[in-house]
Amino acid sequence: MLGSNKPAPNLTPQIATSAERKLSKLQQEFNQKSEQIELLKKEIITRRESINLAHKRVEKELRPIIEQQLEKRVELAYLLDDAFSLNIFSIREKLKISALIENITFDLISNYERRDMIALHDRYAEFTYYERTTFTSEVQDEIIAEDKPTIDDDLDDFERIQAQLDREHEQREQEKQNRQKNRKTKAQLAKEAKAKAELSNISKASRRVYTELAKQLHPDKERDETKRAWKEEAMKRVTQAYHHDDFFELLRLQMEFMQEQGQPLDTLQDEQLEYYVKILTDQLDELKAEFQELVNGPNAGFYTRFCGSPKQMNQKFKSAKEDLNNELEQLKQNLRTLQNDPQMIKAILK
Repeated sequence: MLGSNKPAPNLTPQIATSAERKLSKLQQEFNQKSEQIELLKKEIITRRESINLAHKRVEKELRPIIEQQLEKRVELAYLLDDAFSLNIFSIREKLKISALIENITFDLISNYERRDMIALHDRYAEFTYYERTTFTSEVQDEIIAEDKPTIDDDLDDFERIQAQLDREHEQREQEKQNRQKNRKTKAQLAKEAKAKAELSNISKASRRVYTELAKQLHPDKERDETKRAWKEEAMKRVTQAYHHDDFFELLRLQMEFMQEQGQPLDTLQDEQLEYYVKILTDQLDELKAEFQELVNGPNAGFYTRFCGSPKQMNQKFKSAKEDLNNELEQLKQNLRTLQNDPQMIKAILK
């Protein structure tokens, strides 16, 4: 009941059927799209929650190991710096040590923001870190500039001519569109008018659902304090769904109240149902695009590497920690070996 303390049921808008009555094609389409939206919404939420959890676990479980690795790489750079002055290395080997120090420090600075390594980098690099990064930026600017057309020194004249050409082009395009519009058949014009009317009706349908729910949930007219608090919370959900163009959520909320009042969804008229199906179709397309962005977007690789079911995620993080710890132990062992016997650096250089 409206006044109960139980949360509203998580319902998928569906038109019920029975052995005595079969659903129309339109009603079946309504049920199908509602179910597809519900599944997509759940999948998107699950993926986002999994990605957020994985990011937190990376910071908590993997970042400390990575930070230890970075410190060992810093130690390695300084160890090579100390070894550079030893007489046991040939000029060729010293050039290799120099290049190795440059590569290690540049990676630490550019990828891990270890700016304390700039001085060491600049000691061995042909170009300082600042010169190297500035040069890269300038080259990129030159490439972009080469793609741009050259202009005369008299910029004012050029801009005036360009503006005139742009106006003439726009005028020709407008005349072309007007001619095409005049050539449109009555059937095309009628189709466009129908599409505009559909959009208007869809907007009206969405507003109608919102208005009906707002009337039912208006807390100012409720004297019972428990019901009033419940209605205020429910009204927030309705308003949020409306402002986010989440027609599916509006339908879900409307269904709760229709069932509360003993009015099943099969009482909806075909004309109204048709508008609802159109809105649900648009929302389904948006959710599909959002889902594809999650599957193929920037986080796709991260999801594949660290996310999944709780069991899969635990296994992936266990494997990642094992790999990182193995790399860390190898770094520590290499450092101990090189500290005890600088001659072993020759083996690394080979």
